[in-house]
Amino acid sequence: MRIMYIIDSLKVGGAEMLLLAMVRQFAADHDVTVVYFTPGPLEEDMRSLGVPIHRISTMGIKDPRVIPRLVAMMREQKPDVVHTHLAKSDVAGLMAAAMAGVSVRISSIHNVDPWRQKKWLSEIMKQWTKTSHHMIAVSEGVRDYVLEYSDYPAEKITTVANGIDLDRFDPATVPPIDKTQFGIPEDALTVCMVARLEESKGHHILIDAASKVIADLPDAYVMIVGDGHLREGLEAQRDRMGLGDNVIFTGIQRDIPGVMRAVDVITFSSLWEGLPVALLEAMAMANPVVSTAVGGIPNVITDGEDGLLVPKDNAAALAKGLLKVLKDSALRDTLGTNARRTIEAQYSAAAMHQQILDLYENILAQNRET
Repeated sequence: MRIMYIIDSLKVGGAEMLLLAMVRQFAADHDVTVVYFTPGPLEEDMRSLGVPIHRISTMGIKDPRVIPRLVAMMREQKPDVVHTHLAKSDVAGLMAAAMAGVSVRISSIHNVDPWRQKKWLSEIMKQWTKTSHHMIAVSEGVRDYVLEYSDYPAEKITTVANGIDLDRFDPATVPPIDKTQFGIPEDALTVCMVARLEESKGHHILIDAASKVIADLPDAYVMIVGDGHLREGLEAQRDRMGLGDNVIFTGIQRDIPGVMRAVDVITFSSLWEGLPVALLEAMAMANPVVSTAVGGIPNVITDGEDGLLVPKDNAAALAKGLLKVLKDSALRDTLGTNARRTIEAQYSAAAMHQQILDLYENILAQNRET
């Protein structure tokens, strides 16, 4: 098949890393092209796979030439499938694919975006994306949310849970990074969050929780892995609270398996989510996870069995959960072992990729028949 993926950016993020894994899998057997708006580190990763990549505009969705350019590109390349990721790409990519007569038009919904609760915005997006043949929700929680607020036909939305490369994220074979490069003693209890520094991730809640954790365990550390436009403000919050020695911003780290292997607990303070890839990666690495119960996360974690769930926007509850796990090594081992089993059983990349490929082929076959 000829497959064209369209995504908002090639920065390091959950949807982008998910797409990179899909491209890595499908490019061996299919003709894959990637189109994007905003550049980022994953451009080089895509090129290293031998995949053509095209930045469609430097102006984003406001560029009136975006849709005509996409239509022309599609008519030239004649993709069998156009698969869009994230809202900007849904708006431009699905419309262009319909105009170009692409046989299979699919969108992946990665998050429970609050804007969907605004009826007028949700209705506009519905009109823009009704040209799609099908939508993929990354979790049941995301599917339920979209059905509740967007009034899409239920038969047009399929849940395909995010999946993880179990070989790449294997605690038995991955060496840990050296934490001391960040000023963290090798044997120090360490909490880590891997996420972009953006509003939905609730890092300010984590920093509030960190102050409570460190007051109880002064030798504990919190690593915040990732970058984004909120970094300066979050670092200022940390410094105001006198946590500069214990809360470390590492920026983007490419060896995420090694990061997760080096820490004791992974946490997520998200205010809203779809199904974060980093959550599944942490569980695959047999890390105990303490997370807010938002979006698709409760579909994955059974509280007390393969992780701990806490209410969102509640620093005291998050700190309590973190302290519970940090102070109990046996609990950490149990949660981590069970987490790995959950991922092995339900969230492998191989299963995800096969479901997506089957969906492409089924829609392509149906459209050929008609």
